[in-house]
Amino acid sequence: MTKILTAIKPTWNGMHIWNYMWAFKPFLELAEGKEAYIFIADYHSLTSVHDAETMKRNKLRLLKEYFALLPKNTKIAVFEQTKVNRINDITWILSSVTPLSLILRGHSFKDSKNKNSEINMATFNYPILMTSDILAYDIELVPVWKDQVQHMEFARDIAWNFNKTYNTDLFKLPIYHVDKNLQTIPWTDGRKMSKSYDNFIWIFDDEKTLKKKIMSIVTWSETLEEPKDPKKCNVFALIKLFASVDKQKEIAKKYKAGNYWYGHAKLELLDIILEYFKEARERYNSFENDMSYIEKKLSEWNKIANKLADKKYADMMNVIGL
Repeated sequence: MTKILTAIKPTWNGMHIWNYMWAFKPFLELAEGKEAYIFIADYHSLTSVHDAETMKRNKLRLLKEYFALLPKNTKIAVFEQTKVNRINDITWILSSVTPLSLILRGHSFKDSKNKNSEINMATFNYPILMTSDILAYDIELVPVWKDQVQHMEFARDIAWNFNKTYNTDLFKLPIYHVDKNLQTIPWTDGRKMSKSYDNFIWIFDDEKTLKKKIMSIVTWSETLEEPKDPKKCNVFALIKLFASVDKQKEIAKKYKAGNYWYGHAKLELLDIILEYFKEARERYNSFENDMSYIEKKLSEWNKIANKLADKKYADMMNVIGL
């Protein structure tokens, strides 16, 4: 059975629609019939999060969101990167076969350098740890967004370098999957969702905050009576993500008929999003008072991740003669 893996860093205070539509939902669909893993990339978040309380809060919320969004009785294993005891040992060994020139080409490193920000070594070494996250569990398929393709190419190069250096076939070269059907998601100001723009919304925001964000979406200036083109509307672009085909047609008809204000569409969008995430929001709220299910599953799946990584580490140590 094909092994597939993805991760999200606890660098933000929760999961927003961009995360869900571009990463989480496509992963669930791609994971059907496969041995699937999701992990909290808490080591990776140390590139930017340097406050203990922020880290704890972000990680706790992300865990509750993961388990709220996953199907009930899921077989997808969720584990914590920092609970895998050998992950940094594996990273160190892989760093010894990683050319400096390879990492210098990394876009995350170049971006930080171009912004004149102080670059820490965690940012510089990020691609090597990401490679360990994949190779430690013999992952064969990794779904990524287009800006992560370079890191996947690095992972393949590092795995190939190790095999070549030690004349072994220990590592499979992982394959990455880019969903070309994913489109940029517009948000309140018509631009793509971005933390720097502060124009996105968390899936698990309370209803009042959710409504405030939706009502602030930038729209055109036609009068109430005028017909409107749904294809040019940021509100309708979001409606299409969450509404059924029939509901989309119904709302599009209202746009074109006139006497339908953008405020009406925004309220319909609010109802659609609340209904779409209704079960997940209820489960999330239940975890506020009882984390026992999450703690039980994490304990089970952290052990599974450690068992896989321990074996891979032992195999690597045998290959390198230590």
